[in-house]
Amino acid sequence: MTAARVWVLRHGESEGNVANVWTSAHVGYPLTEKGRAQARAAGESFRERGGVTALYASRIPRAQQTATEIAEVLAVPVRTLPGVEEFDVGIHEGVHDDDVAPVAAEVFGRWMRDGDLSAGFEGGESGESIVARMRASFDLVADENPDGISVVVSHGGAIAIAAPVLCSNLSAEVVVGHLLDNCDLVELERDADGWHCVRWAGLDL
Repeated sequence: MTAARVWVLRHGESEGNVANVWTSAHVGYPLTEKGRAQARAAGESFRERGGVTALYASRIPRAQQTATEIAEVLAVPVRTLPGVEEFDVGIHEGVHDDDVAPVAAEVFGRWMRDGDLSAGFEGGESGESIVARMRASFDLVADENPDGISVVVSHGGAIAIAAPVLCSNLSAEVVVGHLLDNCDLVELERDADGWHCVRWAGLDL
């Protein structure tokens, strides 16, 4: 079985990032001009490396806009991919990080340190739900594109939670120690043995 290559990109800088608020809403918080420039730079990098044959994005505007900028560089159409949205932050939607940070530290600790995927934000979703939908979406992309490289524009939190569960060679410690910045890239491969992480935000594994 030839390995299917899926490159997962965190979206560019959004207005929500600048405002430092927590959001998983499927409307609002578009990219900033800096975010659009980051996305175009990512597209140029992909063009230089070559081999990208498919481009997907979550339905959230900041991911769609990032993918649109990349598509203009690569001349590859954008397909909306359900299941790769940011994790549901529940009652904390639109709330500033100053107020959410203590709660987030506890929830992420259970997810990443303790491996307790039953945890989640109040009114949001469990880690189990996040991993399941991300796995299903990545498998769909790999099935649809066994050759070439697929790019999926997703979200930092959802990627960080799902990737170390999917990839046996990627530890939660590496993920937490190298949290994804805007337009950071995670390079995954799926073969007969499952998913593997080749590179995490520039770190070779």
